[in-house]
Amino acid sequence: MFSKLFFVLLPKLVELEIHSLERINNNDTTGLQELVKCQEVGIDSEDEHGMTLLQHAAFKGRKDICQLLLDLGADPNGGHHEHQYSTLHFAALSGNLDICQQMLQYGSKSDAINSVGRTAAQMAAFVGNHTVVSTINNFIPRADIELYTAAPNECNESKLPPSAAPALHKFVMQVNLHPVHLLLTIQKLPLLYENLSKVKNVLELLSENQMKRGREANEILSLKYHYLRFLVERISKEQLQHPDKSVVELINQYIKGFLKQRPSDGFPEFLDNFIREAIRTFPFKETTIFRQLLVNLTKTKQETPLALNLISSCINGQRGFQDDDSCATCGQEKVTSKCSLCKSVQYCNRDCQKLHWSIHKKECDKLAKQFTNLEIKSQDSENKPVDAEPSK
Repeated sequence: MFSKLFFVLLPKLVELEIHSLERINNNDTTGLQELVKCQEVGIDSEDEHGMTLLQHAAFKGRKDICQLLLDLGADPNGGHHEHQYSTLHFAALSGNLDICQQMLQYGSKSDAINSVGRTAAQMAAFVGNHTVVSTINNFIPRADIELYTAAPNECNESKLPPSAAPALHKFVMQVNLHPVHLLLTIQKLPLLYENLSKVKNVLELLSENQMKRGREANEILSLKYHYLRFLVERISKEQLQHPDKSVVELINQYIKGFLKQRPSDGFPEFLDNFIREAIRTFPFKETTIFRQLLVNLTKTKQETPLALNLISSCINGQRGFQDDDSCATCGQEKVTSKCSLCKSVQYCNRDCQKLHWSIHKKECDKLAKQFTNLEIKSQDSENKPVDAEPSK
């Protein structure tokens, strides 16, 4: 499907010089820079299908070329493609996460639609680039955070210390919404947990401001800010109630609570109830997103997926399938490390394995025996002689 789409979108070069596209194909930044500076080709020149150099580079996944063109003044929202594909559309179709983030950081409009009414995220979902969908849906300009670092006047302090802005921006850009992952992220950002009360207030304002934009209101982003605020508020309250304990200690206690499972069926009850409460306390009850989530939450736990799956699908986009390669502790996807004994449970690193050991140790020996038996059966089947053909 992707190869067919490539040839459909590949334009016949008219206004763009053939050698400029060759330099893009070869990732020749020096050669392309010379062409642009010598004015042999315009920075925002378009071919007969309205496709710019930047759009070609984004579609080919050439990050360095894209950066060069952006540095030289290329318009990330430029071009007049015949099917109204934007540069972000082409980046999304390429499946290149770095280029998608690059375009968003330079101001590409994520809500631009093509001739069939689909955004870049929707096109990425259409071709199966689900990680790109999550990246686009979770992108937040740093300026949105830095806005709260300015003091309204000399007499009042800012709502957020300027030094904490990068840490908060990193926090709100997280795609993995598992509470354990978010708490581990806070733990690694001292400027974040040292300003928990202010961070909570800023997240609340960010959530409210997303709903004050009239027709441009972003319900999904407002929900995400609220969800993050709900988590930060819980830790902040614990900090006030237990001043003798460090934030790191309090976070570790919460992580253990999230990982604890019901003995009867292994259901993570505390984690599920926590997320359900976060959703129920979303203040904008009239929104479509809240009503849809509420309908799903009212179903019994046997009939509906975990609340974590519901809110993740809502914010990151629906996925046809879930990769079975996530960390058993924090839910981070595409991890390769496994328990050295049973080879059945995956982790990001030793820290995640240590946090999960109190849960995993109860079944590790059993899983290890199963793995050993499977290996023995596999070896036996490989060594088993092949029966001779019956004589005629």
